[in-house]
Parts: sequence; C-alpha cells; structure tokens
Amino acid sequence: MEVISATEEKGVREQTEPRAILRPRALKKGSTIGIVAPSSPPFEEGDLEFTYQWLKKLGFKWKLGNHIFARWGDLAGQDAQRLADFHSMWQDPEVDAILPVRGGNGSVRLLDKLDFNMLQANPKIIMGYSDITGLLIPIHQKTGMVTFHGPTAGSFFESPYTYHNFVKAVLQPRPIGLIADPPAKDVWNPDYPPHRLVIAEGRVRGRLVGGCLSLIRQLMGTPFEIQTKDRILFFEDFEEEPFSLDRMITQLELAGKIDDAAGIIIGECASCRPGDSRRRRMNLNFSVERMLRDKFEKLHKPVVYGMRLGHSREKFVLPLGVMAYLSADAVRGVTLKIEEAATQ
Repeated sequence: MEVISATEEKGVREQTEPRAILRPRALKKGSTIGIVAPSSPPFEEGDLEFTYQWLKKLGFKWKLGNHIFARWGDLAGQDAQRLADFHSMWQDPEVDAILPVRGGNGSVRLLDKLDFNMLQANPKIIMGYSDITGLLIPIHQKTGMVTFHGPTAGSFFESPYTYHNFVKAVLQPRPIGLIADPPAKDVWNPDYPPHRLVIAEGRVRGRLVGGCLSLIRQLMGTPFEIQTKDRILFFEDFEEEPFSLDRMITQLELAGKIDDAAGIIIGECASCRPGDSRRRRMNLNFSVERMLRDKFEKLHKPVVYGMRLGHSREKFVLPLGVMAYLSADAVRGVTLKIEEAATQ
C-alpha cells in the first residue's frame, strides 16, 4: 500500500513505497548485451551492423537470440521461439542487459508464459519503447525491478542526444538528474510541438510509470494493467490520429488511471496529426494539442506535452519505478528531474 506524505517543499506531493525497488547493475566496459526480438524482427539483417559498431565503441560485447531473424507474419518467429530467446538471455549469467532490436508487435502475447520469478532472481537492465512497453510495465510491476523506457538496440545511436541519454542511464549507478532538451535544429523554424508545453500547472514527486499509449491500453483489464496511483504517468504514441488518442485516453480516464496519477508527461506523439485517416475534415478531428487541453487543462496536477521520448527520433530515458520530480509552471517553465538511482 502506498503512503502519501507531505514534504517540506510547499505544494509538492511525495509518494513513498514500503517495498524495496530492485535495481539492476550498471553496465561497464566488457559488459555483454543480449539482443533479442520479442516483438517484430529487424527489417534488414544488415541494420544490426550499425548496432554492433556502436556497442563496440562502448566496449560492450553482445549475443544474439537464436530466432532474432525468424519471421512469422509480422513477428520474429512464433511465440514459443521468441519466449525461449527472452528466457535464455535472461538466464545467461554472462548477459548483463537485454536490448530488444525493435518494437513492432507481439510482446504482450508472451506475458502469460513469462517466468517473472526467474526474471526477479536475475535482475538485468531491459530497455525499449513502443511494443516493448508490453514487457516493461509488467516486469516492473510483477517483480519491483526498474525497467527502462528508452531506445532499442537499433536506435540508441540515432542522434547525439539519444546516445548521450542512453549512456547516462546505463553506465552510472547514480541518479540521472535533470532532463535537458535536445538542441534546436533551426531556431527560425522550430519543430512543433514545443518540448515542454504546459497544459496544467503543479509540482509533484512520484515514481515513474508509462510507455506507449497503445500498449498501455492493450494491458487494460488484464493482470498486467498499469498502476498509476500517485505515480508520474508518461505516455506517447506514433502515427495515431488525434481521435484515436482521445479514445485511449478516455479509457484511462474511465478506469481511474488519470485521476490516480500524481502528474502526467505526454511525449511528442510523432506523426499524430489529423488527416491520415478518412477523418480528413478538421471539424471531425481535433489537433492533438486541442484534445489534450480539453482533457487535462483543468486538472489540479502538472501536465506537460511535447517532451521527446519514445517514438521521437531524439529521446531520453525514463526508468520505471524510480522517484522523479516534475514541476510545470506557465511562467517558470517545466522541470523534470530523476532524483533516484536506477541502477546499482
């Protein structure tokens, strides 16, 4: 049961938990990365050559799952094959971290057969986004282990910003600290949305939880559905129409997940503008921002839109289960600080 206590900082709610958080070990030169495909396979086998080059620069070794290039529809092999690779890597004492090669589809299909006790007994870093959310949330909630919402094996080198945040998250056993924005590409023609658009003001402390909104919705009504009580909830998605995002957020509202959350961080939601479906007429489709303001503007808790995470090309890492501070002020701006170590 979670306990809410007042802090010395006026206006800030803090959430504490009686149970210990299970932290995996930080990586170091010589660590071994287990590369698996619990969802979809890489589109081209040669894409992994770039991953190998960057892992080598970091001084890491790697192992590949036996079925990483298998194909069964849009999945990297049948469920039993993908599950076997995942379990095998997690049981391997030489493997220090698990990096799925990509998201796609299929991770949730593994949950009813996933050995959570074995995972808990062998804590390792696991990082990913998109469909990998279907593993990050259940593993964290079933084991207490910190899991990492961040780049996959095929994307941690997509930009200097993404690479820096990946390295910072996995190589140091201390708090990540303040989250900075990526540098502006063009000050005269900035990308929309702004990186830190305040939808509702407030200040909170809470443990982080979240991921890709489509996967959060997929887990609803299952033993693995997201627990948001007094958490800082973050979510984002990709190539979803605003009306589709509205549907998913409404489901979370009706399930009490939005009311339970202490604060909310909404990512850029890349390629989620109106017009890609049959609802092309603007009067049938709000913009994402307008929909979010309608949903969240009157909430008495901080809500921020536009931060670069998940499907954004430039992304930072959010460790699930770790204490963070979020402040949203229309004048002073937005502060996001990860205050607790995610690794040991």
